[in-house]
Amino acid sequence: MSDEEVTFLPTDFDRFRESVQTDPEFNDSRLEVRTKLDLVGKAGAQALSAAPFLLVSRASLHHPHQFNGFRVASQRPYLSRGVQERKKLQKHLGAEIGKDLDTDYTHSMLVLEIDEKGLTFALRIHKDAWWDGENLKRWMGDEEQRVTIANALQPLEGYTLKVHDHRRTRACGAIDDLELAEIRKSYTPGEHWLHVEKKIDRDDLFISSSGFEQRAISEWKRLLPAYRCFCWHPENDRLFA
Repeated sequence: MSDEEVTFLPTDFDRFRESVQTDPEFNDSRLEVRTKLDLVGKAGAQALSAAPFLLVSRASLHHPHQFNGFRVASQRPYLSRGVQERKKLQKHLGAEIGKDLDTDYTHSMLVLEIDEKGLTFALRIHKDAWWDGENLKRWMGDEEQRVTIANALQPLEGYTLKVHDHRRTRACGAIDDLELAEIRKSYTPGEHWLHVEKKIDRDDLFISSSGFEQRAISEWKRLLPAYRCFCWHPENDRLFA
């Protein structure tokens, strides 16, 4: 953990109201939020990294920019595979396609997102991270491996799984072999995001009481078994073996 205690105040959430999302005058105040998120993200990457799943943390932009549609509706730190892990995957993808791995968010990610309503903890596969998505989809095509994935998701009480922007969500605790077979039919790597997420209201004591950073890391730790299923690595390779 960092030496600095991270706390979120009601004003932190107000910085993402629709009326100020495009206002550059709020850049400095959103930078304060980004600094808090960055502290939590870096502490999380350090605490959760263990070979072969080494993590690096990055924080999203705090100012309107082309990358966020010139609107800051939310901010997040996101933990994704570290440099050494990317190199292993780049060897398989080749130099040209492997360049896509240089973008920190084009991966499977552990996320903590803040917006006006509260916080969201999530495990996400970026829609362009087709290597992770396709590897997972092939796992879901194997009945034995579907059990492994279900066992990683079922303990995630309070979390739901959703494909891209589809209306249907599934409680992770109820996901079994048959549900995963159905999810596989509607999930297209390279086109769809995959979300496992839990929302926490801004007034929840989870956020306002002391010790937030450790609780945040504990939430990410809960997601680690599922992350290890979602994220391609040599031990679960179904793409190149």
